[in-house]
Amino acid sequence: MVPPTPRLTAVPASLHGLDNRGIEAGSIPGGGYGRYGRMFDFFARPITDDCLRDIATAMIKVDKGNPITQKEPTDENPAIPAGYTYFGQFVDHDISLDPTPLSAKSNDLAAMEDFRTPSLDLDCVYGRGPDDQPYMYTDGLHLRTGKPLTNGGAAKGATFDVLRLDTGGPAQPAILGDKRNDENRIVSQMQALWIAFHNKVVDDQALIAAAGGDFSDGLSRFRTAAQVVRWHYQWLVINDFLPRILDNTTLPQVLGTALTGGTPNTPLYDHGDPQFAYMPVEFAGAAYRYGHSQIRPGYALNKDSGTDAAHPFRVPIFSRNAAGTENLNGFGMPQPPTFGIDWAFFLDGLDRGQIPTEYVVPQQSYRIDANLVDPLGDLPEFFNAPSPFGNLAYRNLARGANNLRLPSGEQVANALGLVPLTADVLWGVGSKAFIDKTMSMNHMTDDLRADVKEVHDRRQHVGSKWAGPGKALNGNTPLWYYILREAEYYGFARVDEGLTSMFGGQHLGPVGSRIVAETFVGLVWRNSQSYLRRWPLFTPLIPAAGPKFILSDIVRYAL
Repeated sequence: MVPPTPRLTAVPASLHGLDNRGIEAGSIPGGGYGRYGRMFDFFARPITDDCLRDIATAMIKVDKGNPITQKEPTDENPAIPAGYTYFGQFVDHDISLDPTPLSAKSNDLAAMEDFRTPSLDLDCVYGRGPDDQPYMYTDGLHLRTGKPLTNGGAAKGATFDVLRLDTGGPAQPAILGDKRNDENRIVSQMQALWIAFHNKVVDDQALIAAAGGDFSDGLSRFRTAAQVVRWHYQWLVINDFLPRILDNTTLPQVLGTALTGGTPNTPLYDHGDPQFAYMPVEFAGAAYRYGHSQIRPGYALNKDSGTDAAHPFRVPIFSRNAAGTENLNGFGMPQPPTFGIDWAFFLDGLDRGQIPTEYVVPQQSYRIDANLVDPLGDLPEFFNAPSPFGNLAYRNLARGANNLRLPSGEQVANALGLVPLTADVLWGVGSKAFIDKTMSMNHMTDDLRADVKEVHDRRQHVGSKWAGPGKALNGNTPLWYYILREAEYYGFARVDEGLTSMFGGQHLGPVGSRIVAETFVGLVWRNSQSYLRRWPLFTPLIPAAGPKFILSDIVRYAL
């Protein structure tokens, strides 16, 4: 019999009395580090480095973006606020880490180790817990926080940086469960948000009691708080995050009867009958890297940083400028004191507070498409490396082709019973909605026409050189590129935009949606302590401001 949906005033029995051994140490019991595996048993044909470089070059779009007072209809995704780009990055850092150098020609998956627990257990926040890493905690209950921040008087804004090692110099390494959550100044504040959430939960006596914990007992209090935080996090991934990025049909198909006491429908993830959760290389090396295309060239953080009355600019996500307030570079660069995020600049459902009415907030993510903004062609971590090693598109393509030996997009589409995208579509431009309506370039403004032509010409160059009969990309498109172009082609079902629906990219297409949905549901299902296994009808214990609990409700409660 499925238990009733829990409420704050009721003790959810599935939280009380859990097998929590080891949770005080941070990781899920029996989890440990994971392994990589494959959903498919076939591989793309080898692709030369010259070809990969050409694709990578074509994927970089030089675009500085508009000020915070202006929309960007050709680039912005009207369906996904920018905060979900960095929540997605945060989730990625919680479940997957492969430190293999790009120079390695191939990886033996049996020997590859995932240096994160693939369980959505927030080991990137909790580390190995207060027993093993007491320096991350103040009293065995609360996570340590860094220096205070101001946030432009935000109604709900960040008030502290993450904990850092004070070296006395400009570089101050973050002390985190995963160093990558200091990669840029937005994801580090996403990390700080979940630290704030834990610290609020662990002090909420009513919530601890409602979840079956003993507030007077430190160990029970910490264990219960960690479980409450994890379950809300897992629930958000399945019920808020995935519905935003997937197509409209895949997630219900994959969940199957898992929410009513049955099992999910994950034949790809179940390939090879895995005993434990694993990280599919098709997900880690291709499908989940869709988020790189969502990154904007710059962001305003609050009404005082990245904006001012005379010059409502955005701070570049990456740049070679040395001054810390001129970019959002991370990896040891502490937050400037005024860089606290006003989360209404990044998420829907929050009070605009003192934000000027002319500011277009929340800022939207960029579209899921085969374009990456030019700061991603020059990553700070590789400023001293030879070209093209600082180009993120090249790094993704080379890792997929050389290290992971991923299947091609066409092979995966065929395996899923789908008609693969043709070369004309893959190396062209426009969504299926636009092409089906046979809209002509004459319907567009001059600026829109120029934007379309510039993207079209870049892709046509690659297609004509490499995708013809007998050539390297003929039926052999790199899976990552295929999934991005597929999202652009099919991803117009969320918001009716009129003419700019031609750009698609509002959500993933069928191949990308299936790989991402099965991976996440598979990971949560194989976590014996997850809400999906212990209490499938669990709903958040924290009140929602709107009809559905979303990420901004975490912000509202935690801050």
